[in-house]
Order: sequence, then C-alpha cells, then structure tokens
Amino acid sequence: MEDFRAPVSLTGRWIRLVPLEPGHATALRAAAQDPEINRYLHPGPGGTLSEMEEFLTFLLGRQKSGAELPFTIVLRHDDRPVGMTRFGHIDRTNRSVEVGGTWLDSALWGTPVNAESKFLLFRFAFEAQKVHRVSLRADLEDERAQRSIARLGAVREAVFRDDRLLPNGSYRSSVVYGILASEWPRVRDGIESLLAHDWRPPDLRGARSPGERTEGKGTK
Repeated sequence: MEDFRAPVSLTGRWIRLVPLEPGHATALRAAAQDPEINRYLHPGPGGTLSEMEEFLTFLLGRQKSGAELPFTIVLRHDDRPVGMTRFGHIDRTNRSVEVGGTWLDSALWGTPVNAESKFLLFRFAFEAQKVHRVSLRADLEDERAQRSIARLGAVREAVFRDDRLLPNGSYRSSVVYGILASEWPRVRDGIESLLAHDWRPPDLRGARSPGERTEGKGTK
C-alpha cells in the first residue's frame, strides 16, 4: 500500500476520475454554484474563483505530502469537470483509507455519478491497493449524505461527537461508516446493480443562476 500517489486516473461508464489540477479551478467553480454544496463541507470549494483556487492549492499540498489523493470528477460524454472527490486519512501501516470530500454540481444530485465515483474509488482501494478497510464519514446533520452512504452498502459504525472544529467556532459531530475487504464483494455487487440502469447525462452548458437547484437528491 505504498501507492495512493498521483497520477492516478480511473474510468467508469459515465465518468472519469482524473488527477486534480490548478487548471480545473474555473470549471469547478462553475459546477459549484449551488451554495448548498458548501453547507457540510469543511473545508469546501467556497463561493468565488479565488476561494476555489485556494481550496485546490490546499488539496494539492496535501497530495504532495502523501496525506491525500484528490480527483476531479469529469463527465465522459463532454469531458466536463462536475465535482471533486478524494482519498484521505491514508494509513499505509494499517492498510486503511477514507473516501470523502465528495461534491457534485447539484444538477447531478440523484444521478449515478456519485455512486460510480465511489465505486471507482472502492475498487481501486480494495483491488489495486489491497487495503483492509475503507471508511466514510458524514456530518451528523447531513441526513442526505448518510442515506447515500448507507445505500452503497457501507456499515454504520459510530458517531464521533464534536470531532471537528468549524470556522464559526462551533463543533460538528460525524457519523462514521466502514467497509472491510471481506465485505467488498457484497458491496461491489450492490453498487454494480445500482449502476446497471441506463442514464443520459444532462446538458450542463446552459447558464444556471447561483443557488438554483434541480429537484432530486444525491450526496456530497
């Protein structure tokens, strides 16, 4: 488990996960117009291009140190960046890694994009990197993310009370989920079943006002 280092690219049916680059900032800012995206992400992509650039600089610094491995989520049909995800808490000694920090253009909430991004990361972790454990966590107040994680087949394990200090001085509590290597075949089959249906990616080129959301739920 000495890898989890860039460059890594992962390709699915509808998306590609490509190494995060500074040049993705403008397209990612366009994808992050909905203020709801930042509600439970700390740190998150922010509300301006400058904040997005700072966020990418932070993540790429974490990548350089070997602590994280961030990706840009790209729709295959038009090569458009639509969000981000990453490996974090990379514990090479104990063969453990966390999948998190995922956010998507809100026009893609309730679509297969989130499930496929998680599937690609899980498969890489368990089958290529031979990890023993993948963990995920969500804000205790983010019920949408919790439902999405549970739907993927991860096991809810614990609530870490007040485990993260937020910029406003308050604390958030986190719900932790896990998948063990022995559980991966079951989880893999379940997600493959979720992804077996046809889906037509939407045209995201039309202008959308900041904060405007399409109906439907997904995860961040």
